[in-house]
Amino acid sequence: MKSTVADYRRRIPCTRIECVGGTVFRFVASPHDLTMSNGEVYLSNSIFDRTSVVLETSARGALIDIKGFFDATGLQRDQINSGLLDNARVYDFATTWSDPIEDEEEIILSTMGKATVSDGKYTIECMGLLDALTQSVGNTFGPLCTHILFDETLDGDIISTDRSRCTGPRSAPDGPALADYKVTGTLTSVTSTKVFADSSRAEAAGYFDYGSIKFTSGDNAGLRSLKIKKHTAGGTIELYHAPHYAVQVGDTYEMVPGCDHQRLGDCFTKFNNCKNCNGYDYMAPPEAYKEFGSNG
Repeated sequence: MKSTVADYRRRIPCTRIECVGGTVFRFVASPHDLTMSNGEVYLSNSIFDRTSVVLETSARGALIDIKGFFDATGLQRDQINSGLLDNARVYDFATTWSDPIEDEEEIILSTMGKATVSDGKYTIECMGLLDALTQSVGNTFGPLCTHILFDETLDGDIISTDRSRCTGPRSAPDGPALADYKVTGTLTSVTSTKVFADSSRAEAAGYFDYGSIKFTSGDNAGLRSLKIKKHTAGGTIELYHAPHYAVQVGDTYEMVPGCDHQRLGDCFTKFNNCKNCNGYDYMAPPEAYKEFGSNG
């Protein structure tokens, strides 16, 4: 049961979108902007809308669609296409237009998912946090390690201990730390949208394979990190996906190496971290233990 309910006679719905990178968007379904008691301003946007919230007694999370048209006061095409809103938290709440209080009557908290852009409009699927309870949990055993390298990402995401223990016990880490392997540099040449180079890099070819790069200047500054497909001699980097904006000579970056998740591969040769590898490299593949015996 809700602890606080907005006065139904003056009730007005509001939406706050908090991106992973810290950017915040605030909208209110009103013909005028609304200033909350804490000073935060919620912008009026009549072309920003969301579907009704349907809550059930089951453990299934609520599915909500946020819809709208691109305009100067709302969400922009580049903000969606660049991934700025990926995994953003969406806070829907109600308050009164006469005495607006942020988060007065909570409606639902959800996470942004798939976005679809068509002509001048967008649709973003949002899933209620209750959906996390329906996800499969437990460990998967196989020849490759399932831990996430460094237990964190270039974007500052910390991976929980039930999903990754690459650095060992959090109270007494004995594995590789991201800060020790993170490098910075400046692009000296650009070959294509996905291939560029920093000629000052002296690491051996392949060192940054499966790693990540994040731009700290240029048009892509502030966007999420990108996965590296291949690192070759001369500091040449090839990405799986092109950055949202074209990279240019002079753009600065942060970069970390990746791991092939093999105990006798990068876990040993690059990070000397076999003790925290959870791969079972001698596990028989499915085709081996499904074979029938024979007399020969």
